[in-house]
Amino acid sequence: RGADIFKAVALGATAVGVGRPVLYSLASYGEKGVVRMVHMLQDELQMVMRLSGTPNVPSITEKHVITRNLADHIVPLPSDSLVQSTYMPLQPASRM
Repeated sequence: RGADIFKAVALGATAVGVGRPVLYSLASYGEKGVVRMVHMLQDELQMVMRLSGTPNVPSITEKHVITRNLADHIVPLPSDSLVQSTYMPLQPASRM
């Protein structure tokens, strides 16, 4: 969504990955679907930028996003006990 792209740029992102929408568009509608999806994201981003009063991408700053509760939404990566305790760690070929 355009709002998610806006938030990512406001928090310092220089690029945003768009994986699933590209795959779904390509699988369903081919190249024209991907082009349409990109136009939709551009339109949504432009709408959010207009609503927030930012005329261009460089003018998007962290002040446009409420970050006071951001730490509450960051989830630590779960530990993978299967890999840590079941499998032997990989060794370089020179040590085998």
